[in-house]
Amino acid sequence: MKYLYGLLALYLASWLFTLPADALQQGFFFWRGQLVQLSGALLIALLAALLLMATRPRWLEQRLGGLDHLYLLHKWCGIGAAGLVVLHWLLSKSPRWLIQWGWLTPGARHAHQGASWRGLGMELGELAFYGMLLLVIISLVQALPYGRFRLIHKLGAVLGLMAGLHSLILLSDPLRNTPFGWLTQLACLLVLVAALWSLLGRIGRARRVTGQLEVVSHPAPDLVELAIRLPRAFTRDYQPGQFALLTLDAREGAHPFTILRQDPDTGLTHFAIKGLGDHTRQLVQGCRAGQRVWAEGPYGRFVLPDEGATPQLWIAGGIGITPFFAWLEALARQGQTRCHTRLIYCVERPEEVLHGERLRQLARKSGVALEIHTRQQQGLLDPRPLFTDPQAQCWFCGPQGLGECLASALPAGRLHHERFAFR
Repeated sequence: MKYLYGLLALYLASWLFTLPADALQQGFFFWRGQLVQLSGALLIALLAALLLMATRPRWLEQRLGGLDHLYLLHKWCGIGAAGLVVLHWLLSKSPRWLIQWGWLTPGARHAHQGASWRGLGMELGELAFYGMLLLVIISLVQALPYGRFRLIHKLGAVLGLMAGLHSLILLSDPLRNTPFGWLTQLACLLVLVAALWSLLGRIGRARRVTGQLEVVSHPAPDLVELAIRLPRAFTRDYQPGQFALLTLDAREGAHPFTILRQDPDTGLTHFAIKGLGDHTRQLVQGCRAGQRVWAEGPYGRFVLPDEGATPQLWIAGGIGITPFFAWLEALARQGQTRCHTRLIYCVERPEEVLHGERLRQLARKSGVALEIHTRQQQGLLDPRPLFTDPQAQCWFCGPQGLGECLASALPAGRLHHERFAFR
């Protein structure tokens, strides 16, 4: 967020630099025009950030702490852009309304360079305004299935093109050759390039590979394990705990799934998928060996932490055991031990434990203290007794409710987790 705040602060500073010395003595029409330009420029800056993040650049993902954090920032940029687009629209329409209500006297109209293009710019802005509001409402309400939401969300690139052209056309002539104008035109260019990159289907293509589903197994109820043969180019940069965007049905699109393990003997990459939503339930029932699979990544920064001098607590809820499984596999393969690490694996019933015997073997080999907490027998996990050491750090992967419970029991900065709610 600090980078975003810095960008907005730079915009405000460059805008203040453009104000004349007698700005405070100016009237309504002057300040309305200035605020229209400022709100439009801030909006286009947020759209540039939105569309840039949507392209999933590796350098930005790593700098922001993982794709999950990138998409969380993407979501908040979208909400901020919705607020700015409403403000920009209200400022644009306000003179007409105030004049109609008799609260304002019409001011002198000024000719604009390239006035013949202004009608097009206004039309594009109007269409982009309504489209953006609809898109934000659909994104926040989350009433549509993910497949339909994904298709509708692609309209964001079209709306970005409209907004970028609108801003380029209607940028005030006196502001074009100022630092504020240069920043705005640069943001417009970034919006146009990122939007075209999306519309041409280039997002993630450099990190996408084609594989084949070799083995489908069901190690626990409502859970499927997929063993997929992927090119070595995909696994070269993999770190235990990372996930991939898997596409098993082109109509449904890609979904994030953590890599359970990579088998060096067979060269297969394993994923464990729990049937939690419509798409994953269909996967549990419908995957077939031999089908083609597309994998993009690997992504994420929820990777095996350094041992350090302070105790570590790893907490997994349900299918959230997958990154910790990958960590234990890596420790066992490298002959490392973690004697001050405790892993608590929370499940509803004993039969839901994923590869229980293998998990216990890995924990013993790596020196990690494993505890399996069964809700059916022990009730909900109480996190308060777990954090008696004020220096202990906690890594968590699991349901949102359990994560919120842990966050309430831990000081800020001691809980590390991924956010898979990309919508």
